Amino acid sequence: RVIYPDELTLVLDSDDRDVVSDLSKAWAQGEWGGDMDRIPQPVSDSVKTAITTDHRRCQGRSCRHFKVCPYFNERDSWMDADILVINHDLLMSDLKLGGGVILPPLERIVLVIDEAHQLARVALDQFTTQCRIAQSLGSIKTIERVTTSLKGLLPPDHRLSNDLERLGEPLEGFGHILANWGKACLERLVELPDSMFTFQQGGSRFRLSLSDTFSANIEEFESLTITLSRIQKIRDWLQSLVAKGDQELIPETDAELLSEQISIALGRLESIPDLINSYSVDALQTGDARWLRIGQDVRYATPDDPTDLEFWVSPMEPAQALSDALWGRIGACILTSATLANHGTFNIPAGTLGLPVSSGLIVDGAFHYPSQGQLVISRFAGDPRDDGVQAERIAGYLKTRVDHRSGILVLFTSWRLCFQVEELLDQSVRDVTLIQGQRPLALALADHKARRANGQTSIIFGLQSMAEGLDLPGDLANEIVITRLPFQPPDDPREATLAEYLKNHGRDAFTELSLPAAAIRLRQAVGRLIRSETDTGQVTILDRRLVDTRWGQSLLKELPAFEFIEE
Repeated sequence: RVIYPDELTLVLDSDDRDVVSDLSKAWAQGEWGGDMDRIPQPVSDSVKTAITTDHRRCQGRSCRHFKVCPYFNERDSWMDADILVINHDLLMSDLKLGGGVILPPLERIVLVIDEAHQLARVALDQFTTQCRIAQSLGSIKTIERVTTSLKGLLPPDHRLSNDLERLGEPLEGFGHILANWGKACLERLVELPDSMFTFQQGGSRFRLSLSDTFSANIEEFESLTITLSRIQKIRDWLQSLVAKGDQELIPETDAELLSEQISIALGRLESIPDLINSYSVDALQTGDARWLRIGQDVRYATPDDPTDLEFWVSPMEPAQALSDALWGRIGACILTSATLANHGTFNIPAGTLGLPVSSGLIVDGAFHYPSQGQLVISRFAGDPRDDGVQAERIAGYLKTRVDHRSGILVLFTSWRLCFQVEELLDQSVRDVTLIQGQRPLALALADHKARRANGQTSIIFGLQSMAEGLDLPGDLANEIVITRLPFQPPDDPREATLAEYLKNHGRDAFTELSLPAAAIRLRQAVGRLIRSETDTGQVTILDRRLVDTRWGQSLLKELPAFEFIEE
């Protein structure tokens, strides 16, 4: 997960121009090496997408930035290493390329995957594909400009001339297919009731059920795969020209620029045939979750303008993809995590990940939880399903803690509840509260550490990302507050599609899917408290379902054996 320098110049006209400009300066001044895990400030998903690339768009050694590329600079140091420490995303990127392309050959390595409870989510993210109509139409126009330029540069008898001449009409047809597909989908969407959509940040999302289809009319046009193969042939020729340094037909800078442009455009189009196929059949055949996103409120959308429409496809589970790409090839693999087992077995993660043969071992930790911590069901706890009432409970509880001179991490399951609580905070609490996303994490943690070093109360509000991986040892976290049991939002399209699939097969999605996932998230959150043999503190639960329901009590049994207190 590294930045690609050439991408910085491609988004300067976007709404995120200032952010990208700051990143560009940090890169140029050597203050940031391009590692997305060490990015100096928070960035939106649109910026993250714009400044990173994938294997389809990467120019490799043909890129004019090759010598300063953070990825290739890092990769050069890997080849002589005996041990490589990488993140899950890099492993999945290598698998998408066929394995052994970025990393050493899979058959020759022993793979140790830490935090393996996250592997399924990372794999699903990596194997998810999407197409935005506006971006795809823009890519088609880019390819048209490249082919027009090449026609003017190459002699009539060049071996590419025939492909260049024959590409015009298919490219126009490609654009018509996408535009017509988007219009047809929007016409159907605007007729659906509001209850079928999830509305967020001014946009709308619609999840297709297992039996839904949104087919595209492709019969009147050249096969998209044939059109894409013609584009690939032109791209490959340009890349070979750059690699050889051949300037006889085209100046080197022109060839490099045209090669970059067509590669980026092609990378955004290559997955479209598979996307169309997935939307044309029911999901029982493909095992895919599918959803549509509109960059505006669908209630005010105009079907004549489908450019804001996005098509998304993801496997419901990563089992098949990992079985094909990893488990059948790897020499050996060890999966580790403090939260991998469920009720003392590894059956659920083994099934989710598609492990063909496995054995498991549960090892006792080094901590003595009964003496190091307490799990407290607060008198402020209640049924959290009414956000407004729960926000009042949380704000009221924090007011009672502000004078305790402690470090408190308050974990939320949604931004909405987090912001509702923020609005209700007593001023004394607000003055000592840091909220995730309002400042770069490194600066917020520095303020938190400074307050704790001075013996002051310091409170951090965070979401699930802070429940996994945030290390606050000693007095930095004397208390963890669980505002609501961490179930995945019911509108998550992948989980909702898988739940529908399980229900159709007579299985209980809550027991098989939602509850085990919530157990992992809850144990990760609770695990923020005790980080060493000398740490002490308390976990405060503000969701009474943990003790008032049978399934809640099953979650309680999965937690560390803290001293239990119910106020």
